[in-house]
Formats: sequence, structure tokens, C-alpha cells
Amino acid sequence: MELLGSMRFAISLLTLICIASAIGTVVSQNQPWVNYVNQFGPFWAEFFQPMGLFQIYNAPWFIAVMAFLVVSTSLCVYRNTPKMIHEMRVYRENLREGSLKAFAHRWEGQFAESAQALPGIVSEWLTHKGFKVKLDTRGHGTLVAAKAGSGNRFGYIATHMAIIVICVGGLLDSGVPLKVAVWALGKQPVGGEAISSGIPEASRLGTANPSYRANLLLPEGETSRVAVLNTDHGLLIQDLPFELTLKQFRIDFYSTGMPKLFASDVQVFDPATKARFDATIEVNKPLIYKGVTVYQSSFDDGGTQLQLKGIPLTGDRDYRVDLEGTVGTSTNLGPLNLPYKMEFAGFKAINVEQMPTDNSKEAVEAALKDTRDGMKPFKDNLASVLGPGVKGHSATRPTNIGPAITYKLRDASGQAREFHNYMLPVSLDGGRYYLTGVRDTPADSFKYLRLPVDDQGQLDGFMRLRAALQNEGVRKEAARRFAEQAFGKRGESADLVNSVAESAKRALDRFAGTQGGVAGLTAIAQFIEQTVPEAEREKASDVIIRLLQGAMWEVYELSRERAGLPRAEPNEVHGRFVQDAQIALSDLSLYGAPVMFQLDQFKEVKASVFQVAKAPGQWVVYAGCLFLVIGVFSMFYIRERRVFFWVTPAEQGSKVMMGMSTTRRTLDFEKEFGQMVSELNARAKADTPTAVHGLKGEGLS
Repeated sequence: MELLGSMRFAISLLTLICIASAIGTVVSQNQPWVNYVNQFGPFWAEFFQPMGLFQIYNAPWFIAVMAFLVVSTSLCVYRNTPKMIHEMRVYRENLREGSLKAFAHRWEGQFAESAQALPGIVSEWLTHKGFKVKLDTRGHGTLVAAKAGSGNRFGYIATHMAIIVICVGGLLDSGVPLKVAVWALGKQPVGGEAISSGIPEASRLGTANPSYRANLLLPEGETSRVAVLNTDHGLLIQDLPFELTLKQFRIDFYSTGMPKLFASDVQVFDPATKARFDATIEVNKPLIYKGVTVYQSSFDDGGTQLQLKGIPLTGDRDYRVDLEGTVGTSTNLGPLNLPYKMEFAGFKAINVEQMPTDNSKEAVEAALKDTRDGMKPFKDNLASVLGPGVKGHSATRPTNIGPAITYKLRDASGQAREFHNYMLPVSLDGGRYYLTGVRDTPADSFKYLRLPVDDQGQLDGFMRLRAALQNEGVRKEAARRFAEQAFGKRGESADLVNSVAESAKRALDRFAGTQGGVAGLTAIAQFIEQTVPEAEREKASDVIIRLLQGAMWEVYELSRERAGLPRAEPNEVHGRFVQDAQIALSDLSLYGAPVMFQLDQFKEVKASVFQVAKAPGQWVVYAGCLFLVIGVFSMFYIRERRVFFWVTPAEQGSKVMMGMSTTRRTLDFEKEFGQMVSELNARAKADTPTAVHGLKGEGLS
């Protein structure tokens, strides 16, 4: 009991709560387990998890510390409140004359009034100054005991009570009531797979549940009367005392394209009273009904219907395949001869990105510099690697670049790679591209592959070029045409023309990945490192790159011929397309999928994510905060002062000894004492008054 009621123990508990709160602020709480593994690594994630650091405010040890703090503070209040109340009520009228002489602030003097009349005059004077007075007549004198500011001690009581009330309110809104309800009612959390086949009664919590904080995802046009509670061992279904129907989810935007307002137009139906009314829920403007608060937490996709076009990225096929799906579902790609399961992860109709503001020729040259440097051999990597969709050094502005989809391709072993593709081409660095992003884990950022569009604004030109490059006959004919154009028309020997054609054919073969499986500029770099002496590598790389670029132009021309299109004019537009296509073809080996799915059409269905909370501890915490404010102001702004006058008869009139004390010496106290001394001096006989720490002032009024 002595330990629990000690201030040292309470301060230790408060220190633990402060440290835990700091950890809870730094470490994101209630996140998926995979996020913690990615952030801390498997070892430390497993090490921190038993400590409850990822759900610290509901951790058993944190709740135990809170409970001990409540017990400790309650015991302190129980033990000290009667003493403080007694001290507030007592006047200390039994004080002895000798004790007054020990006061640091005292005054002595004589008055003309008699010892019988003066105590009444002093009492009236002190009452006028706001003191409560009590007289005690004993022996040869009278003690006038006065006190003011006794409410200061109430501040200590209110502050300690505030700690208790706030902690109790926090415990009411924590996971304790839920755990008690689950234990007392025998509820069993259920997994997500079981929910899809039906919700068992043992996993439902009734509307009488006193405290909870659940989530509700509601698509447009749908109605729900249940919310989902996440627990350590699964999910619990929380019944609501009303039905909620989402009529429309609205998003307003600023002129820059950034979101300005999220709002949900809902209809509420009360089965008990048959009442029905409309309401709008916005961020920081929740709906409160029957003690349940519905917050606008976020928004999501409610099952948008998608029509996709599958674009082959391997082989010599240049046609597309159709695919339909709904966000939130998955489908097997076996009918498309692909060993993957496709998961439709998300859709966003509006995507605001920081896009370059300058697409001038100078900006384009600056943006392409990294790529050209990358094509110089033996820097870091010959290949142009996948990078962010927008170069960081460009001046940018927020721009809406249209709809985008997110999907995952999961192989037979269960490993998944995530893709993020935009529906419309995007203007970047002077060119127009379809951006397709890829990442291996949710902790990674998307890296985007730029696929250039043709002069019709489509991917058909790139697809034809890619398919033609994979054709053995096309590569051979393109190499022959390049050699004829470059050397045959100049009258060079047939042997030289044939040799150049053969070298160009080998460069195309290696770039296409027909030898050793490695493709793109990486294959060219490996070939040079393996076959050319180091001193001659730079010269050899320049020759091979020139051969490759010239032969790729002929591959482009042949791809157009096979499609029945006229020959392309050798201008800047077509030259830029072939250059961008060559970079994209080199990056395809890093894409990690044999097909890219492009969004063709969609029928959007939006959904609101609500947080549904029943928090009875909220008002308890508010009451505790009120106690805290009252207590702090009482302690700091109410000064307890006590004044004692010992009045005894004198030869002429009466003799007075005055003493004054306070719990805290402040400048205000010194000023008040000085004013009282000045008034006493003015009223007393001129040749008698003496004072300790006395200050001159106006006379006794």
C-alpha cells in the first residue's frame, strides 16, 4: 500500500506511459504484418512483435501500467483528500503567541481602541479584503485567525482526479471492453476466407457492445448494417443499430487537380423507429446517431468493371487479347496460355502527378542525357534501367494524367509482382509514352517503363516493331538492307557489304535476346566485355551501337511494310520513335512479365471507407480534461494566505501582533503584505509600529 500510494511509483508509471506513447508516435500502429517485416526485417519484426510495439496502446503491459496508475493515483487521493479538506476548513485558531514571533512576515504595534473592540474592527477589515475570519478569546487576549485562497488545495485534488478520470476514459475506449466482451460471451474471431462463405453467430457482436472502433467499406448504391473489427486473431462483425446506404461519393478538386473535399451522401434507416433521413459525411464532419459516430476515413474502389487489352511483350505476336474483370476479384490466365493468376487490385479515375512544365528541345536534351550516358559502355550499366515516370530534375506542376489500374500477376509458386498502368499516353521530355510501372514488394516504389506511341497515338507501332525484331527473317533482311544502304550504294565491295550485314545481323540477334537469353543493350555490353580487349572496347562499342541503330531503322521499315503501311520518312519524329522504342525494348527484360495489360474501358463504382466508433470514454476524458484545467488554474492562480492577529490589552488601548504566511512566496504576496502593513501603520500610534519585511503604502481604509 505504501508503494502504490507513493509519488515515486506514480511518476515511474507516468514515465513508462510517456515512453510508450513516444514509441507509438514513431512506429506506425495497426499496419499489416508485411509492412513491419519490410521496415525492420524479419528478425527485428519478430523481436518487437511480442512486445506489442505494433499495437502498443492495446498491449497488455500498457493497459496494466494504465491500470496501476489509476490505482496508485486513486490511493493517493484517498489518503490525502481528507487531510486537504480538513486543512481547507481549519482556521488554526489555537495558534500561540510565541509561534507568531517565528513568522517571517510579521508586524507589531498599538492601537487606541480597546482590546475588546479591536478584534471586531480587524475582522471587518479582513472580511473586506476577502478573508474568512474566526475569533478565539482566551486568557488575556484574543486571536483573530483569517484565511483566503483555500481553493488552492482543491487544485491538487482536481489534478489527481483528472489523471484518474482520463485514464479510465482511455481504458473504456481501448481494446479492454472488446476483449472482456469476447471472453465473457465466448466470441470467436473468424478469417477473411470464412466470411465469404457466411458469418457465424459466434463471430458477431450485438448492438449492446459498449465500446468499439470498426471499419465499414460501402460501395455506391449498397446498404450495410454491420462493420468489421480487426483483432489479433481475425475479424469480428459488429452489428450497428441502424442501416447505412451510400447514395453517392463525391470528390471536389482545386484548380491544380489536387483533392479539396471528400464527401459521402448517405441515407440512414432506423429499424427500431422506422425513421429514415439523409445526411452528408465529410472529413471532420462525422455523423452521430444513437451514440455511434461515423467518420469519413478514406475512399476506395467499390468494384469497378474493367475491360483490358493484353499486349504481348515476348515472341513475334503483335496482336492483343481481351480480358474483363472487376476490381477486388481475381481470374486465372490459363485460357490465355499464361501461367499466372491475375488479381485486379485497384483503379483510380483521376491521378494527379507532378509533370514537367518544360518540354522544349533543351529540356528534352537534358532529360535524355542520362540515357545517352548509359549507352556509353562500361559506366555502371550499358542498359537503360527502369526509372521513375518523371525525372526529378525537371520543373513540375500537378497534372491530372487520367485513369490508371493496379493489378498483380501471381505465379504458380505464389510469388506476385505488382503493376501500375495508365490508360492514356503521357507527354514527357518531348515525347509521348504509355507508362507501365512495376514493383516486387509493396515496400518498393513503382519503376516505370516508357512505351512510345506511334504517329497515331497508339501502341500499334511499338508492337509491330517488337514483333518484327523477334522474327529471324526480318532481322536478316533488315541487316542486308542496312548494309546495302550504307555501303552498297557507295560502290563498296560485295565482301564488305556482306561482312557489314553479318555484323548488323549479329547485333540484332543479341539485342533481341536470341543468344543466351539476355536481351537489350545488356547483351551487347556482355558480348563486348567477353570478346574485345579492354583498350579497344570503347571504339568497338561505338561501331556496334551505330550498326544496331541503323539496322533497327530497317526493322521499323519492314514492320510497316508487313502491316501494309507506306515507308516512314527519315525525319525527327520517326527517328525519335525508333530511338525511344529501342530503349523500351532493351528494358523489357527488366519488366518481369510476358504481357502488359492496358486499360481499354471501365465502368467506375466508388466506395467510401467509414470508421464507425462507439466511444463512451470520450465524455469521461472530456470530464477529466475539465478537472485538469480547473486543477491547474487553481494551483497556479489561487494563492492560499493566512493572517493572524493577537490582540492584548495595553495601558492605553490595545497591543497587536500580526503574522502572515503563504504556501508560495510570490511578488503578489509581498505586495499584499506590504499594503497591509502600510494600512496598519497609518492607523496605529505613530511611535509604536514595527514590522519585518514591511513596505510603506497607503493607510488603513
